Amino acid sequence: MNETIILLISNALTAIAGFFVGKRRSDAETDNAVLRNLELSISLYKNIIDDLKEEIHSLNLKIQDLEKKVEELYKENKQLKHGKGL
Repeated sequence: MNETIILLISNALTAIAGFFVGKRRSDAETDNAVLRNLELSISLYKNIIDDLKEEIHSLNLKIQDLEKKVEELYKENKQLKHGKGL
């Protein structure tokens, strides 16, 4: 009878210890998975941001070029209106 009680207590303590060790490990693995996913998301967003920066830079250059052309056309139009020609 004593052996049965000791065996039950031993099994119960082993089960409880196994639960807590398994829980800690499971939580650590979950945290690692979350961090990996977060790193992948950050990398993806960084690539998108870099692409958008390049596109914005390109569009700004195009805007500057178009503004110069508009200014030249404005000057040419003004000269033509005043009869001075080119």
